[in-house]
Amino acid sequence: MPPNPRVLEMLQKLESIKAKDITTLDPIEARKEDLRTTLPFLGSLEPVERIENRILKEEGSKIPARVYWPKIDKEEDELDLYPVILYFHGGGWVVGMLDEYDEICSMMANRSEAIVVSVGYRLAPEHKFPAAVHDCYEATKWIAENAKLFEGDEDTIIVAGDSAGGTLAIDVCLTAVVNAEPHIAMQVPICPVTDLSRDLSKYSKDKFGPSKESMDWFINHYVKHESDVRNALASPQYGDLKGLPYTIMISAELDPLREQELDFVKKLEQSGVKTRILDYPGMVHGFMTLPSYFDEGRDAIQKVASEVRRIYVENAV
Repeated sequence: MPPNPRVLEMLQKLESIKAKDITTLDPIEARKEDLRTTLPFLGSLEPVERIENRILKEEGSKIPARVYWPKIDKEEDELDLYPVILYFHGGGWVVGMLDEYDEICSMMANRSEAIVVSVGYRLAPEHKFPAAVHDCYEATKWIAENAKLFEGDEDTIIVAGDSAGGTLAIDVCLTAVVNAEPHIAMQVPICPVTDLSRDLSKYSKDKFGPSKESMDWFINHYVKHESDVRNALASPQYGDLKGLPYTIMISAELDPLREQELDFVKKLEQSGVKTRILDYPGMVHGFMTLPSYFDEGRDAIQKVASEVRRIYVENAV
């Protein structure tokens, strides 16, 4: 299927604002460029009940987060607690910041009738693998243990994230299975990286998502050792997937990562994990994080939100 017209408009816009090749920049410059080239496609934050910036864990690593409470009709709300979604942003473990994800997190909170906790995990190369994994797991565990302080339901914890954040969501679930805590009801990896060892040569200089060159740039900043690319917490495809929670995989037809995502879904199913894939024709990597720009992004948020509400109601019965 050809690219969606909005995708072609996006490419033209990026060309008009002279978007730079991230592989030519150092990480500090890349973070500024990522923000500059993302802002033109972001919509406004959707009004929610309230937003708070918090530190989730004081001991050891301080993990910053932004918490969104849903704006719903209190008179019609019969439930005392809310499901909780932990959201891990994308950016190849090197770029990305909480401010870029206000739109998707606020929209997800309202439509899911859930509290969304956007986690500001440590970035590479200042903090290499597995620092980001550690932060996301510790944040999830802390929220599960303290859910009621946020009006959250400890039995309905969902982890989600886009791109590298989708990988981190899977990493959290893998770690939770090994440690037997916390209980995670569902994971929602959005266009995740599942195999850092995958050869992306045929996507050299790809315009619709991570190219070989950009992935090499991210990986070189992220991992300490070449062998890390086959570590299950860097490349979940190498992990034991048995016992992982219900999974909704979001993928995009034109995303160079789609092949590995589909392979990961097969392994999930072979491991006995209940899995649903939402595959969007004509879409590109990261489309769901731009719901004001892509109708498909809003559709994906709505479908995930419906599942969050369904799981919460089932748990409450």
